[in-house]
Amino acid sequence: MNVPIKLSDQLSDKKKIEILRKNWMSHDAKYQMTIVQRFGWEEANKLNKQIITEMGKTMMFRLKNALSIEDIRSPEEFMDICSAAVDFYYPSPIMLYEFKKNTDMQLLAVIKKCAVIDQIKSIGVTEFYECGCFAMRQGWYKALGLRVKEECLTCLKEGDKECNILVNVKRWKE
Repeated sequence: MNVPIKLSDQLSDKKKIEILRKNWMSHDAKYQMTIVQRFGWEEANKLNKQIITEMGKTMMFRLKNALSIEDIRSPEEFMDICSAAVDFYYPSPIMLYEFKKNTDMQLLAVIKKCAVIDQIKSIGVTEFYECGCFAMRQGWYKALGLRVKEECLTCLKEGDKECNILVNVKRWKE
């Protein structure tokens, strides 16, 4: 008896995840440009930030639950979960980043490569696009139950060689 082979079974899990990520990024870009065409850049940026904040909460909520993490109590735990999120949702070569601990309440996020910014630059809309990553990370922080303020010191979008973002945590969970 011939059992039909599903074509999708020929793909490794790694390849399936890669395709899903690429589809997600393509969907995001096409959706953004559709909103731009319909409402203009100002409204598109506003809506993107609103949506990605909520999406960021969902992303981190699912990840922390999958990792059985309840609370973040230290800068090391914070860097671990944020690194896990970037590794999972935006792995190399999509994003190249690192975290550095300045103090117990302040970290430095260094983004050396961002595929979103590479795409924005390639289509020539850098002056109109507002990065949604800050809104996404605010969603992450909300899902973690932390109050965090970020300050962008340097920015890939603005022509700097990397993004340097000060990450100030108000307080850790007790």
